[in-house]
Amino acid sequence: MRVFCFDLDDTLISECEYVESGLRAVGRRLDELSRARRGASGEWLVAEWRRARPRDLFQRRLAELGLDPGWLPRLVQEYRTHDPVIALREGARDVLAALSRRGDRLALVSDGHLEPQRRKWRALRLDVPFHPVIFTDERGRDHWKPHPWSFESVMRSAPDAKAFVYVADNERKDFVAPNRLGWLTVQLRHPENLRPCLEVGGDARPTLEVDRFGALLEIA
Repeated sequence: MRVFCFDLDDTLISECEYVESGLRAVGRRLDELSRARRGASGEWLVAEWRRARPRDLFQRRLAELGLDPGWLPRLVQEYRTHDPVIALREGARDVLAALSRRGDRLALVSDGHLEPQRRKWRALRLDVPFHPVIFTDERGRDHWKPHPWSFESVMRSAPDAKAFVYVADNERKDFVAPNRLGWLTVQLRHPENLRPCLEVGGDARPTLEVDRFGALLEIA
């Protein structure tokens, strides 16, 4: 039995899809505040984000609608606490089911603010078991990757595993700890990921690089 451990953002799900789900939720709140046409602010936010990804997106929409900039913290809270409309990446559901059927165990290790990560996970409504499911923010930001705590916790949960595999996207932080612990690390390079992949070396470099979920079933 092997443990296939997954990252969440830009691995199991598209982070861009989550961002746009959040922008539409914020847009609905803005439309209520301004009595704008339903959907107008969501369309504007998504279009501007796709065009330029500005850091002051909410501030600009507040100004355009003539609303008090003091609404900004509430809009950020709306974004972080909305119930996301997201789905697994193409091919992921079939691969997860196949791994489970052949006797491998599934696990999750994911960074990010705790409440949004929990909401993303619930929104997926997976029909295969994951154990453990670890959101590193449960221990605080100092336990986000590359801290080894989460990976050591996965290893303690499966003392009989013959190997551990971590599938993720971000070479800046995802692979350092599992590499040092002797895991096989796999970078899933999807063309629509939010951040472009970089060439790295040392402990940050993944063991393998793949561009589709199906390739995970070919790992010997």
